[in-house]
Amino acid sequence: MNLNVVLAIFRKDLISSVKSKNLLIILLTPVFLSLLFNSTISLADNTLVPIAVYDEGSSADFIGYLSSRDNYDVTIADSVDKSKELLYNQKVAAIVLVPKGFSADIKNGLTPSLNIIVNPYEARSAVFLQTYKDIIMNFAGQKYPVNITLNTLPGDLQSRFNIPIWIMFTVIFVGMMVLPNTLTTEKEKKTLDAILVSPASEKDVIYGKSFFGLFLTILISLVIIIINRGFIGNFLSVTVFIILGSAVFTGLGLLIASYADNYSSASLLSTVCMAPLILLALLADLSREIGYISYLVPSTYVFYGIKNAMLNNSGISDLYPEVGTLIIFNVLVYLLTFRVLKRKKYI
Repeated sequence: MNLNVVLAIFRKDLISSVKSKNLLIILLTPVFLSLLFNSTISLADNTLVPIAVYDEGSSADFIGYLSSRDNYDVTIADSVDKSKELLYNQKVAAIVLVPKGFSADIKNGLTPSLNIIVNPYEARSAVFLQTYKDIIMNFAGQKYPVNITLNTLPGDLQSRFNIPIWIMFTVIFVGMMVLPNTLTTEKEKKTLDAILVSPASEKDVIYGKSFFGLFLTILISLVIIIINRGFIGNFLSVTVFIILGSAVFTGLGLLIASYADNYSSASLLSTVCMAPLILLALLADLSREIGYISYLVPSTYVFYGIKNAMLNNSGISDLYPEVGTLIIFNVLVYLLTFRVLKRKKYI
């Protein structure tokens, strides 16, 4: 590998991205979307949160009070298992398990217990976490009258459990949207031909583009983490998954560029490929069938690796199956990329 040539290609792409208004808009899209999403879930007064409530008995007035709140859509469950089923199937954002005699204990000045379980990957659970204490205090007419057991993730959950989603989106977006578009634009402007008649080899071009994609991915991921105050969990593991994910999706982006003749076709092909990769990773837990299919795409391993590293503080030793699988994906993708690009005599 000619390091000087690789760095020259990297510098050229960096300067071009700064000068290109269209490319800057594309790069800023995930940042703006994350801001918009987190701004939306912070508007508790305008968000209807579905919750399930199971009452062991004698607390009908408390259940009625919850049902009367404008920001809660209450489903009455007939058992603990049924309420948990609603939560696990993402029908509700949280469940409230009310013990027998809860309302009577509050009226008698006692301090009963209340068990609350939230789905941390459901955006509306953040709204629930913002409002449930005030609603309980308003019902009881006193401050903190209840011992609440809250089963959820540690730390501030207002927006942080969404950060793994946005980082995964950034990793996929930059590799499969930005890089194919830069390559096809160069193809249309004949600037890629100028590179190829220089001392740059085929591998130099691929390495240069890959480093450019890695740089952009890390930069935008850091911006998303900073604006969402998301420096939580095992940051080393997060970085490893960003690098591995960026590499594999950059390779896929180069494959897309090899089959696209122009900017428009590259954008269309990238969008078509991106959508199922993102959806499969996000919906893997919805059913066993989707879970099986999701194991076939690298986005699932990127998402679960980043999510567990950030939210569960998992280290590399805890995530070696995901790390190993992504390494295998990288090897396969780049072997295929080199073969296809050489066969098509594109680079």
